[in-house]
Amino acid sequence: MKNIRTVSRQEYDAEVEDKIQKLTKYAYITQGDLAEIIGCCSATVKTELNKLGVESNCFGWPTTKVINVLGLQPYLDNLIKLRKSCRA
Repeated sequence: MKNIRTVSRQEYDAEVEDKIQKLTKYAYITQGDLAEIIGCCSATVKTELNKLGVESNCFGWPTTKVINVLGLQPYLDNLIKLRKSCRA
């Protein structure tokens, strides 16, 4: 069983904000950032995106295409709702 680590509200808010920024700020997303957001290893990210036909370039993968292909829009919407509720 994994150890469960408690985090402060500020640390949690920063993590949510970081994920939102990585999914919305830049046109391309890196393999490492995507692995961190999804919660899997980098090799798995690369393998799955290659299987789904999403091609990378020197900048990474097109963020919009990755969000659409992996179905991350509901996840992103939930992160934004969570951010709004934490700031209220």
